[in-house]
Amino acid sequence: MNALKASLLATAIALGFGAATAQAEDTPRTAGQAIDDATITASVKAKLLADDRTKGFDVNVDTRNGIVTLQGGADTQAAKLAAGQLAGQAEGVVLVKNELVVATPDTEARQDANTATLSGEVREKMDEAGDGIDDAWITSKVKTQLLADDQVKGTQINVDTKGNVVTLAGTAPSAEARAKAIELAKATRGVRGVVATELRVAKD
Repeated sequence: MNALKASLLATAIALGFGAATAQAEDTPRTAGQAIDDATITASVKAKLLADDRTKGFDVNVDTRNGIVTLQGGADTQAAKLAAGQLAGQAEGVVLVKNELVVATPDTEARQDANTATLSGEVREKMDEAGDGIDDAWITSKVKTQLLADDQVKGTQINVDTKGNVVTLAGTAPSAEARAKAIELAKATRGVRGVVATELRVAKD
């Protein structure tokens, strides 16, 4: 009898957890939750960019209520698994949905996987139109690179892009960190120029 009660109790708990999870995914996020998700996304992107196994991939990272979805292409199954593991290590992640497609570069399958990502879609449309890279994509890419770099990560640097010209503002902890931030921005694909007059070095 005790075993039956325990079984029924376990079932009830499992069903309750499932219902709570479904409700959490369907419930609109508050402003605080949205900020948390954005932070998780940036953290995952930084980890992917900093790791040699995944830094060359076009991976779209989307986070909702702590659930991270990875889309895009990977060279090998091992690289795909590495991307999932890196994403799972980011603070605040409760689940990783690894939807990366394993396909070698320059294949049709890989191209389809890459253009399924947000950045891939932007690049494809810009290439077809003969225009430059989208400003929003550049801003996101620069922010991710700054966060991934050991010398400048954690600094309060604001990034804004207009007409493919990046403006950096805020405070860098040292002259070296300031120079590195400018270097990273200039090296980003599609950037036509960098304005850093408002990026200052913190005083001792």
